[in-house]
Amino acid sequence: MSESIITDPNAVANYLDEIRALADANKSALGFLPPRAYHDACMRGRLWVAIDDGGKLSGYLFFGGCYPRLRVFQILVRPDFRYSGIARNLLRKLRKYGENHNYLTITARVAEDLEANTFWKAIGFVITQRIARDTTKRSLNRYTLELDVPSLFRGQPSCAADAAQIRFPQPLLPTPSYVIDLNVFLDVVQSRDDGESSLVLSMGFDHEISLFVTSELVKELERHTAGRSQDPVLKFARRLPTLPSVDSETVKPLVEDLRIVLQTGTPKTGRRVANDASDLNQLAFCIHHRAYGFVTRDAALLRRSDDLRRKYDLSIISPADFSDLFDDDAVRHEPLQATVDQLDVRIADLDERDRSEVEKFFRDLGIDPRQISSCLAPGTTQHPRLRRIVRVGPGLVGVGSWDGPGPRGARNVHLYVKEDEPGAERAIDRLFLESMSASSHGRLRRLDLNIAPRQEKTREVAVNVGFRPPKHGGDSSGALTKVSFMGVVGKENWSSFRRTFKNMTDFALQDDMPSWEALSNPDIVLIPDGDDDGRVTIPLFDFETLVSPCALICPGRTGVMVPIKAVYARELIATTEPQRSLLPDREATLRLERAYFLGAGKHRILPRGTIVVFYVSSPRSEAVALARVTFSDTLTKDQAVLKLKRQGVLTRNEINQNANLRGEIAAFTFDNLLAFQKPIPFHELKQAGCISPANLVTAEALTHQALVRIVSRAFGVKC
Repeated sequence: MSESIITDPNAVANYLDEIRALADANKSALGFLPPRAYHDACMRGRLWVAIDDGGKLSGYLFFGGCYPRLRVFQILVRPDFRYSGIARNLLRKLRKYGENHNYLTITARVAEDLEANTFWKAIGFVITQRIARDTTKRSLNRYTLELDVPSLFRGQPSCAADAAQIRFPQPLLPTPSYVIDLNVFLDVVQSRDDGESSLVLSMGFDHEISLFVTSELVKELERHTAGRSQDPVLKFARRLPTLPSVDSETVKPLVEDLRIVLQTGTPKTGRRVANDASDLNQLAFCIHHRAYGFVTRDAALLRRSDDLRRKYDLSIISPADFSDLFDDDAVRHEPLQATVDQLDVRIADLDERDRSEVEKFFRDLGIDPRQISSCLAPGTTQHPRLRRIVRVGPGLVGVGSWDGPGPRGARNVHLYVKEDEPGAERAIDRLFLESMSASSHGRLRRLDLNIAPRQEKTREVAVNVGFRPPKHGGDSSGALTKVSFMGVVGKENWSSFRRTFKNMTDFALQDDMPSWEALSNPDIVLIPDGDDDGRVTIPLFDFETLVSPCALICPGRTGVMVPIKAVYARELIATTEPQRSLLPDREATLRLERAYFLGAGKHRILPRGTIVVFYVSSPRSEAVALARVTFSDTLTKDQAVLKLKRQGVLTRNEINQNANLRGEIAAFTFDNLLAFQKPIPFHELKQAGCISPANLVTAEALTHQALVRIVSRAFGVKC
């Protein structure tokens, strides 16, 4: 028995009723989509079916997405046709389609409890994010497949650089500009929307995108409301941001060209297949003004979306595809309380009842009113700003805020601290830690930092964790910016990482990930855009700092497995308990860099840059996180207390108890802590050959192969 795949919308339409019935019968696995969604997908060529020799439906693929990402919404094979390669063939065809049309990735979201996860992994997709759903209590795995594309497709302005540091282009990444079609506008105002069109308008109100209409939309509404000049819908439309009208003679050649591309009817007969003259004018205005995209439900336009993007660099987008622009990981930080030098440090979300006190705090620091307004802006229900305050004792010491989840490549971070107050250093570190971790795993973000002119300690910490001036030659305003990657980079996702890195920084990374075997401390090569002679070479350790919190698992890089008692892990790593951040009683949870103590002499297996995997011993016995070693040495008891007090979890008495007869104790400090999305139990580590027969009585070296197996299991990233 063989199968064929049908992509022609007219042929697929014959199977729509059967597809809807299959989807309804499997909605617990596939999720729910309204009946119209299948018709719309069919008409725009985004619904494909597989049939057997007799024409019987064996499976289907429903996909969409915003360029340059394709997204699989549903894929289903009938039970009597399973295990015959149909799903694999559907996705193989989608992959070929994506590569032919210069898409960069294919993504899919799969409930974590489904057996289908095995299939997605087997065909080369990797988990790049785990999404917790508060409403359904069901977690989703986000799978991604990198497509084989020959080059970058979006140019960036060049940016000079010296050998000392990475520079960033200015201005900030532009906000995409979209124009909405009349059918999308009417979906909302006439309450005929499934929530998709209203999402587009919501993004415009939230300034996630720049949203416009054209003068043609208003003219078309005027024709529909003839004699009703006070129609509220028309009045609303007239107040929307509108692209400037263009003289008809100017766009006439473009309109005629569009008529050919869209295969419309002739003006003489008035017959049309895709658009009338008004619709063509709308598209012509979008292309003339260099809009990023046109949002429509017009099936004929959506079917020609690839042709229009290639020819005119205009994306034609369905409202349903906008959901893929959002991050799903709304990072929230619980209240935190710790004891520092007998002072209580408390960090919590800013409450509106604190506002007057916070405003006085800003006035005392001399913060510009515009910065105050930006820092305290709450955002919206869909995209809240995360706002945190730090108290030491009864006094307010620090305030921080940063953008919540959304499609922006850049995030605006405000961090203001009274640096002469007790506990200020703890406030600085914790606010940096939270703002840098406010992103999903596997996504590169740009962070633009706002601090007060006199915050010298804050600026020093910022530079130490990778922030740099945005312009060549420094920035007199004191502004700092960095790119931040929350997660692991291996050989498999190196190409997508370097592509996004170039878009954000104007620096191209070397084609192949550097090998740890070639150099004990490999270098990263960065090439300024358009200037092969201006390449910058920096050690991998420094590059990891620039993109922190990140771990680069280069070919040949090894690690160390370090056992840690659960009582210390709860405080030092804070990954082992659901309520882990509520009441820790040590200050280590406030630090960007933390310390752990071993038996004397053990520091020799933990040189700077080593990847450490933390293994929590009884009662749970599982690997829970990895981090990067920043320092290791054997110290006297007094040296350990003085040098590492702010990073450690042990008191002086505990250090005395763990020191050897010579009064020495080994210690290492670490940063870039990455909690495993799923802890790895002892029996899995043993089966994978990651634990020696000694069963982790003490720290054990990990081969590169063992480290790769752990990373692949913990993060879904192949190295």
